[in-house]
Amino acid sequence: MDNFLTRLELQGFKSFAGKTVLEFPSQVTAIVGPNGSGKSNVIDAVRWVLGEREAKQLRGETLDNLIFAGTPKKPAMGLARVGLYFNNHKKNLPVDAVEVALSRRIDRSGNSEFSLNDAEVKLKDLLPMLAKARMGTRGLMIVGQGQSDIFVRSSPEDRRLMIEEVLGLREYRLKKNQAERRLESSGVNMEKVKAMLEELAPHVRILKRQKSRFLRRSEVEEELKNLEDAYFFIHFHSLEKGLKEVEEPIRELRNELEKAESSISAKEKELKDVGGEQGDYEKAKQLREKINGLLTQRNSLGKELARLEAKMEFLENAPAEEHSTMELKSLLGEFSKEGERLLELSDLEEIKNSIKGWLSKIKKVFDETKKGIDEGFLKDQKRIEREIMELEAIIKNFQEEDEKIANAQQAANRLFREKVEYLNQEKNKAHALEQRIQSHLLEKEKIQLKLEELEREWAVLGRNAHDLRRLAEPASNVSRSDAGRPENVSIINNSDWPEAEKKMMKLRGELAAIGEIDPNLMKEAEESEQRFDFLTKQLTDLEKASSDLKEMIRDLDKRIHEDFKKAFHAISEEFNNYFRLMFGGGKAKLFLEAKKAPVLTEESEIPTPEGAEVLNAEHGGKEKPDDLDVGVEVDVSLPRKRITNLDMLSGGEKTLVSLAALFALIAVSPPPFLILDEIDAALDEENARRFAELIKQFREKTQFVIVTHNRATMEAADVLYGVTMGEDGVSKVLSLKLEG
Repeated sequence: MDNFLTRLELQGFKSFAGKTVLEFPSQVTAIVGPNGSGKSNVIDAVRWVLGEREAKQLRGETLDNLIFAGTPKKPAMGLARVGLYFNNHKKNLPVDAVEVALSRRIDRSGNSEFSLNDAEVKLKDLLPMLAKARMGTRGLMIVGQGQSDIFVRSSPEDRRLMIEEVLGLREYRLKKNQAERRLESSGVNMEKVKAMLEELAPHVRILKRQKSRFLRRSEVEEELKNLEDAYFFIHFHSLEKGLKEVEEPIRELRNELEKAESSISAKEKELKDVGGEQGDYEKAKQLREKINGLLTQRNSLGKELARLEAKMEFLENAPAEEHSTMELKSLLGEFSKEGERLLELSDLEEIKNSIKGWLSKIKKVFDETKKGIDEGFLKDQKRIEREIMELEAIIKNFQEEDEKIANAQQAANRLFREKVEYLNQEKNKAHALEQRIQSHLLEKEKIQLKLEELEREWAVLGRNAHDLRRLAEPASNVSRSDAGRPENVSIINNSDWPEAEKKMMKLRGELAAIGEIDPNLMKEAEESEQRFDFLTKQLTDLEKASSDLKEMIRDLDKRIHEDFKKAFHAISEEFNNYFRLMFGGGKAKLFLEAKKAPVLTEESEIPTPEGAEVLNAEHGGKEKPDDLDVGVEVDVSLPRKRITNLDMLSGGEKTLVSLAALFALIAVSPPPFLILDEIDAALDEENARRFAELIKQFREKTQFVIVTHNRATMEAADVLYGVTMGEDGVSKVLSLKLEG
């Protein structure tokens, strides 16, 4: 037969620092070597790459202990990688490839990832594939070091899972567990949806009633609108027609009025221009203010001159030797120059302050020296008088300019009055024209008032005046469809006015009874109904999904139950056969524990424990899907030895019972391969020989990879690998193909 497991590659895994490859070309491969050489690390590598997540199951404290830690002669590795290679001709794995490579790596940061044919894959997606191929980490397919009696010392529930894994039922268990999780999630979602529906339903009912009112209001509004359109159209159209009949006689008068109004606008513009000339008034005002300032200045200079003359008189009476003629002349000369500058100034305040300053200086000289006065002082007196005369001349010029401006202002005022008078004449003329027009518009005014009243009534209804006029537009100006005439006008005949008014009042009363409705109500109602329908459909879908999941779980339960029950009868029988072979007699059976653990007896016939449901060749019992949740119990009777429970068995006896169960499983449902680590360590020479013979017997049904120290087991192998550890602390592998 073709080997399913073809190769194992290790690199950086535990004691295997460098890349190590183990080929499995035959059905039985034995791995040998001294204790501590790293043999069991090979088994750990297989268990790890098949998805083991607990470090203690790999004989380590943490998963990063799987990476080669280094030795004094060999540095530590940064990552570990293990690859398993399978021959997939028989499609044991659901992968479209002849060879399937499954690998796993881990680095020092704890990041672990799986690859399937060099494509990254998640463990949750990988486990169902492995289960379908009947590969797992906790069953009897991989029996680690010190676990030779694992079937005996396991719980009834774990024994059942071991059997299911070998039978290929773990695939259905995983599917069932997934379906149960989805069912639980669906149940939670259904409760949420039900709660939302319960909360939403009253609101939806209210909104439906409001929506119904809204729809009825819309119908009434539409009917009333059509009736009002017809009612107002007929009135409006009649008035518009009468209005057009009186417009022609007054058209010429309107043209004349427009011309008159145009003339008035022109005259008003001219008047505005004349008004602009009155701006000279401000100029004259400013000039008069300047003249007043100069007059004030002149008065100030006169006062200063009087004071100066008084001081001159005082100084004339003083002794001549007390006067400083030269200093006074110099001061008066400077004052004379300053006086020329002051005459050019327009700022009266500045002139006044300057004269005050110079008079103060002159007074100081006279007060300090009292040395008399000379002819220069008199000259300065005359000069000041002359400056006063010049200032008066300037004032006179300003007054003449002011007079000119005043005359111009008077002329402008006369022109303005003339234009105002002419404009009033034009306005009177226009007014007279309007009066003539009004006399012709009297009839039109009456019609217009009626139209306005009609428009006000239309506006009271909340309608747009434009829409009313649009209804009355001539058919040549607007399409009949746009104007709505065929639908509206035909509603009312001239003889039906009272009936039409009565009907409009009735419809308005119905609208008032319905009341105002939020314009967003329809949108909210539709959204709520859509939400309610969506949730209802979602609930239906969830209920359908829940029902389908329940049906799937029932089908999976039935499949697991039927397949397990069918195989369990045969396994129990084979277990008894291999038990008798191992022990040279006695009796053993497997049964499903329903309520309590079985009680072992010394009787040759093994009684059924109370409450237990037995499934074996000798005993009948109930068989129902409830058996899915019960465990597998072991009942044995040894030849020449009395026991009351399995704990009374020796280590070798527990191993033999476990081996009997293992070979019973292989006989009924051979797995693709078995990985056994020193499972024969507790066997004596005779039982080791029997074990080796059974390996040879089953080599055509399954593939074996066995770690052993037993010669008989080695002799049953086709390929022998020797594992050693060199001085550098690194495991190495030597291979030897044995001739049959």
